[in-house]
Amino acid sequence: MPRPTILIDIDPTGEVKITVRGHAGPGCHALTRDLEQQLGTTVQDERTREYSLHQQQSGAQHARVDLR
Repeated sequence: MPRPTILIDIDPTGEVKITVRGHAGPGCHALTRDLEQQLGTTVQDERTREYSLHQQQSGAQHARVDLR
């Protein structure tokens, strides 16, 4: 089973986007919870296209989190 990947993008204004890929189930938020708390306030939490595809097939969950 492949390991999940956590992508962290920081734009020039300091806004951080965290994307989880390759993790099935609601555990993706558990993977990023500590990181989110350390980086700041979550201003947006959305499910990716991957989440929608996996949700229909297996109940998997992926999310993108924007922090400020």
